[in-house]
Amino acid sequence: MRYSKTRPIKILVLAESLPSQLALQPLLNHPDLQVNFYPELSALTSAATDIRPHLILLQQPPHQVLHHLARYQGVFELPYTPLIVIDHQIDNQQGERLLEAGFADFISLQDLTEESLLRSFRLLTQAQIKESEVAYLRESDQLTKVWNRGVFNQALGQGCSSGEAVALLTIDVDRLREFNRRLGYCAGDAIIRELCNRLLVCTPRHPLYRIGSDEFAIVLRAENAEKVRRKADRMLEEMVGMLHQDFDILGEVDVVSTSIGVAIGTACQPDELITQAALASEKAKQLPGCSYTFYEEKLPPNEPPAPSVLAADIWTALKLSQFELYYQPRIDLASGQIVGAEALMRWNHPERGLIMPDDFIPVSEHTGQIVPMGFWAIMQAGRDLKTLHSNGLRLEKLGINLSFRQFQNDTLAETIKRIVSLENIDTNILEFELTESSLFSDDLHVKHSVDQLCSTGIDFSLDDFGTGYSSFSLLQKLPVSTLKIDRSFVAGLPDNSGDAEIVRAIISLARNMKKRVIAEGVETEQQLAFLREHQCDQAQGFLYSKPVPLPAFMKMLRASASAHL
Repeated sequence: MRYSKTRPIKILVLAESLPSQLALQPLLNHPDLQVNFYPELSALTSAATDIRPHLILLQQPPHQVLHHLARYQGVFELPYTPLIVIDHQIDNQQGERLLEAGFADFISLQDLTEESLLRSFRLLTQAQIKESEVAYLRESDQLTKVWNRGVFNQALGQGCSSGEAVALLTIDVDRLREFNRRLGYCAGDAIIRELCNRLLVCTPRHPLYRIGSDEFAIVLRAENAEKVRRKADRMLEEMVGMLHQDFDILGEVDVVSTSIGVAIGTACQPDELITQAALASEKAKQLPGCSYTFYEEKLPPNEPPAPSVLAADIWTALKLSQFELYYQPRIDLASGQIVGAEALMRWNHPERGLIMPDDFIPVSEHTGQIVPMGFWAIMQAGRDLKTLHSNGLRLEKLGINLSFRQFQNDTLAETIKRIVSLENIDTNILEFELTESSLFSDDLHVKHSVDQLCSTGIDFSLDDFGTGYSSFSLLQKLPVSTLKIDRSFVAGLPDNSGDAEIVRAIISLARNMKKRVIAEGVETEQQLAFLREHQCDQAQGFLYSKPVPLPAFMKMLRASASAHL
């Protein structure tokens, strides 16, 4: 039967009174129909995004519908979903006005049979399917099946005119023409499809657009530039972890480098943002591997040097001991005492002064220099722990970040074991902080490395917990003892109900799984009070202290110990 593929026909019905619903139910009681009734328009509109109905019926008098058209704007915006006004009697004049207003049809219940109603629904459903198919072909990219440039232009235009801050990320393949010449155009298409698949994994909640032969785009929106920058940073971290891996191109393993340009603006012109992202992408192409760069319109006087310059200076910094570890204390919320710390790298450049991690860590990850830098940080942390011990000071845990690049090193676990043995580090104090991007590139290799290090007594924490789509599955795979609540959720406490609910859920999850939970980015007494009320174990943030050099941290430890004697 030609209509079989549309069974059941999913229908949502707005029936604001029980008598209206009872009058319509007998006509809709058919095995080919799946019907849901709603007494309120808001409930129907909300349900439509999940159910994706074939049809929506508004069981209301036509004059009332026509008088309050603005009320139905939300359902009009649902893509390719016919809206039908149904009432006991609708004359032709009212019907014409409904059609002019944008409704797909009108139905009078008077003298209507079940079969004629079903036939009308089938015809409307078939028309909806055809319209959806045509729109899909018109709006999607033929090779990758993601949205095409036309849809991208609409989305970017809407974002730029929304009043929100917008981040545009453009991702393209370096040297695609070279691959086409060397391996043929089928290989080039295979690269584009594989790149698309990896980007879709990194962007499950945001549409992906193909805007050129070798170029994709993502549009992010948030309340302000700071928040959209954080969104972009998290997404870039995941992308770098996925895109750096080798590509299997028609059976031949090859390295494919990609460049990502990022531009951020508020109330800006779409063309302006596209140009800025393109300029940023050109700068990213100067870096090796999977690289990204943010567009900067005008560099302030103390702006750090270009990434290519920093990359050249990093080797010198390692040789001349220009790096230093700063420490941010972790506070036990029950006792108020410093019980741990996170070790964070700083670069004391002889000409440019103190360079912050946000400026040199991404560069070192692109170039692979983060691997020796990471080993240096573990070695230096061991030496600093000795200094603390010799001064009668102690920590329960010291957190050190491990980058995704370090997990690409096959000898990661063995090298760390050698450093621990050489520096005689108490492994019960060490806690390596992991992010999702460091974990999903090679599950088996990562798990093997983590298990090896756990066998020595080293603990692991999951950083930025709650921001990624695979955080919960990672808890099942890896021996993680601590969850760190991402600062983006803590920032909204206690007023943002969504952030508050997420924080409560993470604390509850940690309790149920017998894991420690630490809140990052605590800056206000109100945030602290919320965390204490909900029994968060520890906190770190500017409310207590920014990261400080070892001597300053030792003073804080002494003061904390004296206060709790």
